[in-house]
Amino acid sequence: MLGLPDETTIDPHRYIWRPVSTKDPTRTPLAKRLLRGVANRHRTRTRLAELQARADGKPIEDLSAAAGLEVAA
Repeated sequence: MLGLPDETTIDPHRYIWRPVSTKDPTRTPLAKRLLRGVANRHRTRTRLAELQARADGKPIEDLSAAAGLEVAA
């Protein structure tokens, strides 16, 4: 069907993407999945900013949330 290999010929060490039912008990709630996506994007942007600063020879800012705790305390 659609020129896709059947499941018996797929390499078992590769991922197979399938839709997850809303009744699946192992499904992660939507709010948690969205927060993970936001956190992943934040980490990616922070890492890219750090790499850009290094490439430009600029000092690297500490962008972690814990950095501001010493000042607030």
